[in-house]
Amino acid sequence: MTTSQLIELDEAECLRLLLHNVLGRVAVVVDGRPHIVPVTYAADTNGDVVFRTGPDTVLTRVDFEHVAFEIDGVDEQARSGWSVTIHGVGSEITDVDEQKARYLRQKLGESWAPGPRPRWFAIYPREITGRRLTPTAPGDDASHPRVPWT
Repeated sequence: MTTSQLIELDEAECLRLLLHNVLGRVAVVVDGRPHIVPVTYAADTNGDVVFRTGPDTVLTRVDFEHVAFEIDGVDEQARSGWSVTIHGVGSEITDVDEQKARYLRQKLGESWAPGPRPRWFAIYPREITGRRLTPTAPGDDASHPRVPWT
């Protein structure tokens, strides 16, 4: 029987995963209800995330709001996976003419979603966390404590 262990990822590993992926989910509360929306994104080495959206979508509500952003990966056959979560503040950068906003906008390629996506938003992290679920064989003396996947 295979068991698993949950390992917390350090910030450097979280940033590496963030930089090497393009699809994530933005979570925002609108009118007291949580919304989670998939987005194509780009990130920089500080963990700042940029994405685009249409003119009147739920994602436009992230401006000046506390939001969460999440990416993950899974290997169903190995029963393993990882996730990285950013908690931060959203900010519309569509018309912002400063170096950081211009840099983030140029990092992002085309959206996978159809239709115009004229509004640009950044999420500036206040906290970046991650964890990896890895299988262990019976009798392995794991150096990391086992934590339930919750």
